[in-house]
Amino acid sequence: MSDTTPGSRYIALEIFHRTLAAIDVESVARALIQTDGDRLLIGEDAVDLARFKHVIVIAIGKASVPMARAVEGALGDRVTAAVIVSNAVVGAAPRFSVRIGGHPIPNRESFEAAHTALGLLRAADAEDTLVLFLISGGGSALFEKPIDPAIELDDLQTINRALVGCGAVISEMNVVRRFLSAVKGGRLAAAAPRSRQISLYVSDVNSDDLSTVSSGLTLPSMATRADFDRIVQRYDLLNKFPAHISALITAGELPDLPRANAEDADRRSHHLLLDNRKALLEAKRIAESDFGCVVEIAEDMVEGDVETMMLAHIERVVALRHRHAGKPVCLLSGGEAVCPVRGDGQGGRNQELVLRAAIHLYQRGLSDVVVLSAGTDGIDGNSPAAGAIADSDTLRLAEEKGVSAEQRLQNSDSFNFFNALGDAIITGPTGNNVRDVRILIAR
Repeated sequence: MSDTTPGSRYIALEIFHRTLAAIDVESVARALIQTDGDRLLIGEDAVDLARFKHVIVIAIGKASVPMARAVEGALGDRVTAAVIVSNAVVGAAPRFSVRIGGHPIPNRESFEAAHTALGLLRAADAEDTLVLFLISGGGSALFEKPIDPAIELDDLQTINRALVGCGAVISEMNVVRRFLSAVKGGRLAAAAPRSRQISLYVSDVNSDDLSTVSSGLTLPSMATRADFDRIVQRYDLLNKFPAHISALITAGELPDLPRANAEDADRRSHHLLLDNRKALLEAKRIAESDFGCVVEIAEDMVEGDVETMMLAHIERVVALRHRHAGKPVCLLSGGEAVCPVRGDGQGGRNQELVLRAAIHLYQRGLSDVVVLSAGTDGIDGNSPAAGAIADSDTLRLAEEKGVSAEQRLQNSDSFNFFNALGDAIITGPTGNNVRDVRILIAR
């Protein structure tokens, strides 16, 4: 192993872990949410709490627990009811109970959480009700109620497995989910149209398109039935969904999604807490100030085929090194690689990208490049890892341990490849979700 490799590995890992600490959801939310007497201050919103008989908190997604803790810290006993659903309780739980929904596949708690929230909103639909929606990524599976009673839990689980494994990007998956859901595409907010509503988001989507976070629970969607039909056809979903669901789709009986109107705009406001861009800017600051790196954020490399993305990243960081000879360079990017599942192993898109990078680095002899890719939620695919790290020595070390990179790649088993080497990045659920972060270091 070269003299620079341990240092480069250390830098990449430190940038990742320090970035996670810098974008701590509860800290960011507490800084935004303030009270001044009877006034609730959120960004440019100033709400007179004395006007409201009911203050309801609906917190949904992987970051729902720390977001709910921040709201409780500001409002205390003013909160009259809450529904909180997440994939895990990270840190101390709020005083209201937390439901553990299914992810990436809905479970019974996902159904119960949506049923409870809809009932609560409909019962309290009045002008003296304030609803705080705390929305973060993962809510598409964690919180769900089908649009038609013929769609049962096992049907939704089959639908979600088909969506996750078909190669569609998240925005396409969410269009399909909206049309099959009684809560997505703005339908959750529509359950209490007379209430004052404030939505706060931790975004796991591109370009701050808040209407797609958790499939748009509180914002109307621009998606049309034509968009839905196009995606269903592109990925041959009618042949992958249960037969009675496919029949429901082809019958054309699915209702359209809610549309925006002026009255809703007066009663509803929306605020972005965190997104992938903010995470990358923190990573850039850390790489520059703490490690003296020359940093480039690859804003054009967000989504794409996992092999294509891997190759493009390595070419970009090698070019960056050539332009800044003698200095450590750092290439950053975020988003999600498209990585269809081929086998029954454990892994995810981050670890597969790094495994493909390890093979490529070994073949090219690029001993001065380190590749790290990991999810800010701490979960990569069906594995217990957030991601992985590799360099050109990774394959040699794997061969010494009798671990086949090609075999693991073909079986979608990247986690067990990296876990055998001690190169899987395991953080546990972080209580955050602003997509993946990729960090490449070269000298």
